[in-house]
Amino acid sequence: MYCFGQDEESSSNKIVVESFIEFYNDEDYKSIFSMFSKEMKDALPMNKTSEFLITLNSQVGKIKNKEFVRYENESYASYKTKFEQAILTLNISLDKNEKINGLFIKPYVEEVFSKNAINNLSDKENLITENQKNLIFEKAKFFPNKTQISIAFIENGKVHYFGLKRHKDSISPSNNYQSIFEIGSITKVFTSNLLARTVIANKINLDDDINDYLNIQFKDSIKISFNSLANHSSGLPRLPSNFDIEKLDTVNTVRVRHILIPYKGAFESSSSVVKSKNAAKKTADSILSILNRKKGEFKSFVHLSADKEVSDENGEIEFTYFDRFVPKFRDFSFENNVGTLDLIETMYGFHIIEILSKGENQKVVNVRNLDDNPYKNYNQSDLTNYLENLLDIDEDTKGTYLYSNLGVGILGYTLAKIYGLSYEQLFKKYIFSKYKMHGTTFKIESLNNKLIPGLDRQGNEVSNWNFSVLAPAGGILSNVEDLAKYVLVQFNDSNHELKLMRKKTIKIDDQFDMGLGWHIINSTKSDDKLYVHNGATGGYSSSILVDLKNQIGVVLLSNVSAFNPSHKNIELLSYDLIKNLREKYSKP
Repeated sequence: MYCFGQDEESSSNKIVVESFIEFYNDEDYKSIFSMFSKEMKDALPMNKTSEFLITLNSQVGKIKNKEFVRYENESYASYKTKFEQAILTLNISLDKNEKINGLFIKPYVEEVFSKNAINNLSDKENLITENQKNLIFEKAKFFPNKTQISIAFIENGKVHYFGLKRHKDSISPSNNYQSIFEIGSITKVFTSNLLARTVIANKINLDDDINDYLNIQFKDSIKISFNSLANHSSGLPRLPSNFDIEKLDTVNTVRVRHILIPYKGAFESSSSVVKSKNAAKKTADSILSILNRKKGEFKSFVHLSADKEVSDENGEIEFTYFDRFVPKFRDFSFENNVGTLDLIETMYGFHIIEILSKGENQKVVNVRNLDDNPYKNYNQSDLTNYLENLLDIDEDTKGTYLYSNLGVGILGYTLAKIYGLSYEQLFKKYIFSKYKMHGTTFKIESLNNKLIPGLDRQGNEVSNWNFSVLAPAGGILSNVEDLAKYVLVQFNDSNHELKLMRKKTIKIDDQFDMGLGWHIINSTKSDDKLYVHNGATGGYSSSILVDLKNQIGVVLLSNVSAFNPSHKNIELLSYDLIKNLREKYSKP
């Protein structure tokens, strides 16, 4: 019998994990493979190891830091691991020779939301079954306050909807089927639809090179085909190499002074903070009431502020729009007039803010790669510069599947040039209007109050993403009502555009193929297939699945951030629900 009693990281695990991280960040996957036990090498050969780690790196980036959590299942050392674009759990087990004999990575799950969640998903109209209700709750309970999920079930030519919203700890039904969400990379399906339409209309051939349709001299005369952009086999990287390069600009500044009153449990509040949220709000309201009568008393209250690092001794801060301040704090400061004094709440607590002054074109700053809107400032001139001077095709991956936002962005850009229309005009004319998707758009300013605000991992509202020139890779906003219409037309076999999109173009692995835009999942036991795509942005996650044989489908939209450690639950829930629907038909 073996008893595992350690609750602290062993020195052996520490050394192995630190080596793993070093090799992973250096993309030295051969060295990681050399750390495997014989059994591990047999189970995960070098080609599979490289494929797995390359995909992981392309999706979540390099590892920034790790924190030992506990030992699980009596052998695995579990680490909370912060990657550049996600927080995941890294689990590693070692054999007696200190070789890796077990490795798996999964979303890191915060327990704070799930343990308090209350299931109020009663369904008086019998829109969902008891089983579906439980499936939904079990995946949704990990998400924060103000989370909304909107679901469309497509079956036998009919659609029914179910939505939910979390208010505090209660997860309850919500009639949100017409509410608008960012759909992220599901946009790529529609960009491929335009490609298929253009082929059917005999304007181009799938194997044509885009070079012949753009007035751009590609670096080294590198050729790129339409087909390879739609099925991610072009060899292009996920993002262009000049995406993260500094782009300097002059911007406006604002100078404010503020007093931060935190409460127990607020983000980054110290252990000495014992005030409840209500008590902190009362304190902040009291201070604001005094300052509304006597602004000159502001300095006398600064000593109560928990912010001792960002602001100076007078509570003053000068910053630009791009200095990574919390959106609510930033937006209040820039959208109100000098002299405004008010109270706002952020994840840090309650802020009493007074706007002191504003300046125009005061600083030169880097406006590229902003966490809250990373694509916004990558424009047409940047893309042209990349294609002409920086274009780099990985010959080792060319012809094989390597997911690329850049590739689909270039595809949409080329199609727009062929038609001589803007993205909005092009998609609206040939897809949105055609399928009566009246709530679907690229223009966020046209949505008014129909747009559901995106959330960060804590439930705070975040900025919407503006994809600029790369909008065809992820810039569409829509609702489940419209996307359900698009699923329904997939079942019309006379629609040659959609039929072309679903045709296999390359094999990814034993179970996955790639069409045009669609990922195709093949059953290992029958001829059943699923056509799928998901999407994720800073404030939203989405998934769409189509079962052509049984003529069923599921669409999920949510305001769950791509950076939420449980955001994969949205995609997993869509699979749970399609499986639930398929149980009525032939077993997949």
